[in-house]
Amino acid sequence: MPIGMQRAVSRLPVSGLRDYILGLASAHGVAYVETPADRLADTITRLSDDEVHLDEIERLLIALERAGVVASDNVVPLHINYLREKLNVRSV
Repeated sequence: MPIGMQRAVSRLPVSGLRDYILGLASAHGVAYVETPADRLADTITRLSDDEVHLDEIERLLIALERAGVVASDNVVPLHINYLREKLNVRSV
C-alpha cells in the first residue's frame, strides 16, 4: 500500500455492491490491469480443466485491493456480497 494511503472501506455494504465497487474505483482512479501473474493463473486454471471468468466488477475488486483501497481482509466478504446480490442468493 502506498505510504499515507488510508483504506477507503470502513463498513462493508451488503447491497448495491456493483455501484459501490464502481464508485470506489472511480473515486480512487483505479482500473484493472492484467498482470503476467493473472495470465499464469488463468493458464493453470484452464489446464486443470477448470474455467474461471471474472466479470468487470470482480476484476475491479482485485484492482482495488492491489491499489490498497480495499484491505485484503475485506475482499472476500465484498466478493461474497457482490455474488449473492448478482446471483440473487440469500445467506443461510
